[in-house]
This record gives sequence, C-alpha cells and structure tokens, in this order.
Amino acid sequence: MHLAVYRTTAAGAVVHTHAVHATAVSTLVAELPLVHYMAAALGGPVRTAPYATYGSPELAENMLEALRDRSGCLLRNHGTVTYGDTLDQAYDRTAQLEWMCRLWLTASSVPGREPSLLSAGQLREVQEKLSGYGQPG
Repeated sequence: MHLAVYRTTAAGAVVHTHAVHATAVSTLVAELPLVHYMAAALGGPVRTAPYATYGSPELAENMLEALRDRSGCLLRNHGTVTYGDTLDQAYDRTAQLEWMCRLWLTASSVPGREPSLLSAGQLREVQEKLSGYGQPG
C-alpha cells in the first residue's frame, strides 16, 4: 500500500494510521462531509476507499482511487493514509484528518441537529487562498 503511493505520486513520505475517529468515520460515509475548510489542504473532500483485506492488491487499488487528486483518504473499516513532500507534512495532514473526523462525529452526534457543511464553492475559495498562502503579494 505504501509503495503504491510512492509509485504513483510525488510523495516524499507516507503516513498510515488506525486513528479511532477517522476509522469510525470510514465505517459511516463514502466521503467525509465538508465540516471544515481544511479539507482543502488535502485536495478536497476526503474520500473513503472501499474495504479490502489489509496487504492486498485490492486495498492498494482502492486507496489509489480514493487518493486521486487528494493527499489523504480514509480506508473503510481500517484507518487513514496521507502523504506529503516531507514526513512532517504527511503527519500534519494525518493529524488534520483525524481532527476533522472527530469534529464531524461530535457535531453530528447532537440529537435533532445537523452540522453546517461547506459548499463546493466555499471549498474552492479556500483552495485558491491556500495556493498562494505565505507568498508575497
């Protein structure tokens, strides 16, 4: 699975976890709802790869499809994968993904209420801002 990421992306580092909140979310949705704008830092809405047995070629294939144009994904009933240019970046993305999953689980657990979600347009606006973040105007 890790090698598949290195073979198909420009990843300098890959992080795979079995984080509790992200794994829980992987059992519930095909895509993490847009509960926070930092989904933009992972390339957009975080997809959940269909389940396949760990270590199998099918898991690697499912993961690669979920990672298409993204730098992180959930693995159904398994965990997460993120990658980045550096280990620090890949780890930060993993921590951000786990936090967003925890946020969505917490917000969606309030009886009678639904979390406010961002639109695709709002996410695109953040992606545009992030593309020049920290760069001189």
